[in-house]
Amino acid sequence: MNTAHRTTVALYGGAFDPPHVAHVMSVAAVLSAYPVEAVWVLPVYLHPLGKAPTPWVERLALCRDAFAIFGDRVQVREDERLVGGAGRTLDLLHHLQRGHQTKDFRLVIGSDQLTIRHKWHRFDEICRLAPPIVLGRPGHPVPPPFSAAITMPQWSSTDARAALARGELPTWLPHAVRARIQRQGLYGTTARGAAADLDDA
Repeated sequence: MNTAHRTTVALYGGAFDPPHVAHVMSVAAVLSAYPVEAVWVLPVYLHPLGKAPTPWVERLALCRDAFAIFGDRVQVREDERLVGGAGRTLDLLHHLQRGHQTKDFRLVIGSDQLTIRHKWHRFDEICRLAPPIVLGRPGHPVPPPFSAAITMPQWSSTDARAALARGELPTWLPHAVRARIQRQGLYGTTARGAAADLDDA
């Protein structure tokens, strides 16, 4: 195979339920600190650990809003839906490698996920196919032999959902994400006063 035109793509998967500013910062860190051509954002379709997130089409749209600021270097893709099955990362990697044989992949992963890597299907094989780019998460030290170039803020989608359920509109959600959440009435919000709330945020 001709390797002259091989490029490296970072794969950033997750529930993104909803995507928040730390997710955006993670993508910015990967693009600036690592030799990758692009980041592909891959919202989970069926969560392998049994979580029941907000419908995929809603999270896909929220991700497109959140990462639009990066232009062509970041793609929000539907491969998680296309690959089907149990939502396993290894199946996704095999799917992507078959369709993109001139690309090398790196997997973006939070240090919190490294603490439960024993739950992942064939984690060692995943690391071989897509060597991890580890992002630190507060309270989750990076175990050897991994290392992290940067640690992300403590914001989480779980906290965002809790705040939205209380009628709050967290400022650490991207502006376009907050707008869609209120416009669509997601996470228990309503459309009333959306424009005023966003102007005051």
